[in-house]
Amino acid sequence: MGIRCICPDPYLGVIEPMNYLKSSLLTLLISMGFLTGCRSIPNNSNDRAQTTSETTSEILDITVSILPQEYFVAKIGGDLVKVNVMVESGAEPATYEPKPQQLKALSEAEAYITIGVPFEKVWMGKIQGANSQMLVIDSAKGIERMEMVAHHHHDEEEAEHAHDHAEETLDPHIWLSPQLVKVQAQNIYQGLVQIDPANQATYQANLEQFLIEIDQLDRQIKQNLAGIENRKFIVFHPAWGYFARDYNLEQIPIEVGGQEPSAAELGELIEEAQEENIRVIFAQYQFSSQNAQMIAQEIQGEVIFIDPLEPNWSDNLLKVSQIFAKVLKTQSLSRVYDPASEIHFN
Repeated sequence: MGIRCICPDPYLGVIEPMNYLKSSLLTLLISMGFLTGCRSIPNNSNDRAQTTSETTSEILDITVSILPQEYFVAKIGGDLVKVNVMVESGAEPATYEPKPQQLKALSEAEAYITIGVPFEKVWMGKIQGANSQMLVIDSAKGIERMEMVAHHHHDEEEAEHAHDHAEETLDPHIWLSPQLVKVQAQNIYQGLVQIDPANQATYQANLEQFLIEIDQLDRQIKQNLAGIENRKFIVFHPAWGYFARDYNLEQIPIEVGGQEPSAAELGELIEEAQEENIRVIFAQYQFSSQNAQMIAQEIQGEVIFIDPLEPNWSDNLLKVSQIFAKVLKTQSLSRVYDPASEIHFN
């Protein structure tokens, strides 16, 4: 009686020993081929899920005009954004000309965030033309700008002309007011959510934390500037108008709108500085300090540089408030300012 082997495979039935070995080998080869075939077929469902995940976590490419805006966007966007700055460190936003490679890089940007500095008006057409799909976010939306007006006018005719010119020269330095930065932060938040609604909750949480930090900074600045009697300061370029308005200071600019003072106006500035016991003229690195140095020599004082475009916005405003406080308290006490006690701002 021959030996019979019962194969458990119901598809093969009862097979003789030799035939069983052949059939088993065939089954194994078919199974391997089937598995290999399965690996070679793309799983569209999994691919779609992976793509969706990658899209959700994709870092947004955002371009801004000036360095303080980078601070604002990073605070709200966190790890979800990469920020490029158009006006390079040390450059002046009024006259800046974007480099060809900067315009070319905009082809990768999801958004450009404006703030109202003068070069934007000249270059915005080319900036938008570099990427028609790029969202333009106006961070200054809802902010009413002040006029930049010279402190001194030599005669009534000149004063009238200066007023007419000021109507066309609105102060763009809105990033130097903590209260106005809160408005800008809201506009930036809304723009990021429009681009990336999936991460709205993250942006909102970051915004709320940033607003808390701004209020804390505001309280610190008020504390630094409290109790000062003489609140006037002379500055070459009138960048600190909103800051002065927020904290009840009086900014006396040497130039406005690129127009430097006449000899008579310089004389008036020197006279007022002597009357107010002002011994410090504030300047910034983006402009020539020649006139500031001349006035400082006449009043036997010095020039201190403060930079409105420092990248660390919060630390910058806090340090500037400390410098103002030290200088203005000295003026209020009617003492000669001691350069050895100066707070140097780097």
